[in-house]
Amino acid sequence: MLVTTSYNPSQEIVDKAEHLAGVYGGRIVPRGKYSLELLRKNYNDPSLLLVTREEIRYYEDDHAPAFFHPSMALVRIKRMLRGESDLLMEASSAATGDTVVDCTAGLASDAIVFSFAVGPQGHVTAIESERVPAMLIQEGLASYHSEIAELNEAMRRITVHRMHHLAYLQGLASKSVDIVYFDPMFRKPIEESHAMSHLRRNANDEAIASASIEEAKRVARKSIVLKENRDSKEFARLGFEHVLRSTTKTTYGVIRLC
Repeated sequence: MLVTTSYNPSQEIVDKAEHLAGVYGGRIVPRGKYSLELLRKNYNDPSLLLVTREEIRYYEDDHAPAFFHPSMALVRIKRMLRGESDLLMEASSAATGDTVVDCTAGLASDAIVFSFAVGPQGHVTAIESERVPAMLIQEGLASYHSEIAELNEAMRRITVHRMHHLAYLQGLASKSVDIVYFDPMFRKPIEESHAMSHLRRNANDEAIASASIEEAKRVARKSIVLKENRDSKEFARLGFEHVLRSTTKTTYGVIRLC
């Protein structure tokens, strides 16, 4: 992976690019006056991380760039600040002070909402097995700035680990967290969901294993939640008997432990 900067970068941006290249095993290359396409061609590398003052963007082959954005978390937190409910928070029974493990973080939208809901007294750990999403959320959660202070604070409180969720769960003590959440790539993709198709390219698309659910039952005190296609057979396969009714194409299955 090449790492470069925007045109005419400040020393701060150059230092950040060099730091990210070291952390993520990239090769730092000077931008000069070259286009990103020409840089990748000259160095014979299809993947490139662009570092700018506002954000980092990951380019691969001819695909649109991937970057961090809180996405629907921003809208959902605005609604919650107005006193409106959030379906996932209700399904999981998330409350102030809870500890949450998001086993399949993706770009961390749900993890952000959980972090807002549990507040500074609680904690959210976001687990992401794949290199690109893990890199984007690790950096994005630490640096993205919005005009909503509560959103910024929620993002900064999240801990990110790049590893497989089963290994992480196996390392936890029994009844050590309140909520375990799974939002895997759907077995039947919702093709018109642009955000999901964008993520799917660099995501882990394996199905949730029964072993992961058994570990979740061991470590969770309150609930286990699975997000899936409304008509998915994954709920039944994994033992989620309580599936919320939904008028949308997605819904939540819940295993309540208390």
